[in-house]
Amino acid sequence: FGSGERLYRTGDVVRWRSDGRLEFLGRDDGQVKVRGFRIELGEIESVLSRHASVGRVSVIVREDRPGVKRLVAYLVPSGELDVSLVRGHAAGVLPEYMVPSAFVVLDELPLTVNGKVDRRALPAPDAEGGAEYVAPRSDKEQLLCRIWAEVLGVDRVGVQDDFFSLGGDSITGLKVMLRVQKAVGCELSTRTVFDHPTVSAMAEAVARAQTPERTHASSRATAIAPASRERELPLSYGQERLWFLDDFAPGGVEYNTGLALRLAGHLDLAALRTALDGLTARHEALRTTFGGRVQTVESTVAVPLRVVDLYAKNDADRPHALDKVLRTEQSTPFDLATGPLFRVLAVRLGAREHVLVLSMHHIVTDGWSMGVITRELGALYAAAVRGEDADLPELPVQYPDFAVWQRERLTGDAHARQLDYWREQLDGLQPLELPTDRPRPAVRTSAGALHTFQVPGELARRLARSGQRRGASLFMVLTAVTQLLLSRYSGQRDVAVGTVVSGRERAELEGLVGFFVNTLVLRARIDQDRHSFDDLLDHVRTTALDAFAHQEVPFDRVVDALAPERDPSRTPLVQALIVLQNSVDMEGDFAGLAARREPVPRESSRFDLTLEFWESPSGLTAELEFNTDLFDAETIERLCGHWLVLAERMVAEPSVPVVRVGMLGGAELERLLMGWAGPGV
Repeated sequence: FGSGERLYRTGDVVRWRSDGRLEFLGRDDGQVKVRGFRIELGEIESVLSRHASVGRVSVIVREDRPGVKRLVAYLVPSGELDVSLVRGHAAGVLPEYMVPSAFVVLDELPLTVNGKVDRRALPAPDAEGGAEYVAPRSDKEQLLCRIWAEVLGVDRVGVQDDFFSLGGDSITGLKVMLRVQKAVGCELSTRTVFDHPTVSAMAEAVARAQTPERTHASSRATAIAPASRERELPLSYGQERLWFLDDFAPGGVEYNTGLALRLAGHLDLAALRTALDGLTARHEALRTTFGGRVQTVESTVAVPLRVVDLYAKNDADRPHALDKVLRTEQSTPFDLATGPLFRVLAVRLGAREHVLVLSMHHIVTDGWSMGVITRELGALYAAAVRGEDADLPELPVQYPDFAVWQRERLTGDAHARQLDYWREQLDGLQPLELPTDRPRPAVRTSAGALHTFQVPGELARRLARSGQRRGASLFMVLTAVTQLLLSRYSGQRDVAVGTVVSGRERAELEGLVGFFVNTLVLRARIDQDRHSFDDLLDHVRTTALDAFAHQEVPFDRVVDALAPERDPSRTPLVQALIVLQNSVDMEGDFAGLAARREPVPRESSRFDLTLEFWESPSGLTAELEFNTDLFDAETIERLCGHWLVLAERMVAEPSVPVVRVGMLGGAELERLLMGWAGPGV
């Protein structure tokens, strides 16, 4: 090799580019994947070694039980060592998914003959004293510990461990409740996790819910049974709203949804075709059309699978060509009456690189469904490659069964009480009056664009810890920052935003594809002179939990009950939406192919603003969808910058009145002060 040329070693990861050159991507011997996150073990070791009581350290991934991976840290003390202090040090620096689940103290690390750490000789934590914990004391606590561990992806849970300190949130809380419902046969809400965040407290709540009269009433009220296919199948309330919007203005694309996955490796198109056929055969929602206020389930549907080849493009032109293909796919409408409402596009970027685009109309899917689709499509694809059956579990019901059940359930006193809550909660609510770059059109348009920005990992961790201090989820913290920002922009003290909930608080619905989500209104009354960020977060937490407890009322029924003055220039009740997309694992493996989410550009907007956060190993990716007939791109970019500054300062000063916390960054503040002072400054 000549001077300056790279010498590759075993463990280096490179990519062979289309121009014949090798591109160095990094090392693979220290990178692992746990719970869908790619982790550098060396980064964890570096953090732990900075603790004063730690001499040498080694971190590995263990799989002592099949399918359960966990990070384990092995520590050699440099003096007196308290494992809990070392764990706290790690938790204060690293994101939750990088904090080892077990710590083992050793006199020395075992070494190979070459002087390197002999990872195979490191003992199992249980054999050498893992982290202290309180073991379950009853069958119920043992069941809950097992469910928590499975959902949160940790190896062991003690009865006094805090759900949110273990990385829990509202989505994982819902998954826990669904599994508990299956196991004990009683109805529990997501709020149970927030009000009882330890296993011991939750066990007591489950015991109270298991009284014979409550269990009987719960099973009678919640059971979803298969509906006769000899009758007309109604639309769910959510489907009816989307059908009405499409019937009013056919050809719209604002409710086109889906995802794109960038796949590294060989893509077998024949196996993919087989997998798609298996997926549509499994889920009736993907075989459904809507010719009116009823849904028709076709016996078979051939999902369109097309291929676009961009391999011949040079490296400079290929990203632009891919962007154009994705925009075209996103802006191609669906026909609800004829279907199919699911199509797939494979974009070939190289010999072993594709972008797989799964496009659907929202009337047959939602965010949770996309997780089901990617998981099952991957399993079906892998089985097709091997020439085997995927052996997926049988589904207890289908989406039309839910629609029939929902229509029958939303009657009577319980439904009336839920509506009464929303009437009282939203009484007197005024529209959000954000300053716009152009006058608001008399009739709302859906022209839109997408602006993406990053919430750095350290700030995302501090936001999460702010929530943990107050018993709030990360979503609640993000909502509090956003509502404060909108209050500043609009000058309003009464600010409402919308959010969406999964609508799956029934165990039968967990593995089903369909449109279950419901829009909830979260209203905050913000007194910036008196309220600190902690006060605001407590207020948002209470409002969110109350809204979750009354989520069964469809959004359109809330609108009808409140009967606000119809304004065709705005969406009813809420004009801004905030969503934390943590129910879909978009990265990891797709049947053995390395996969990561590929952002899809949008040219439509369902609200004035929709702020969507995606969790990733590097922090949070935020996507702000905005109406381009109202806002310029520069305005949106400035708003996002203010969001970041406000979030940073709120977590730094959570107890001071928010009126004292600015949101101008250094450069922007300097420009503003120079403008006030005049050109002589």
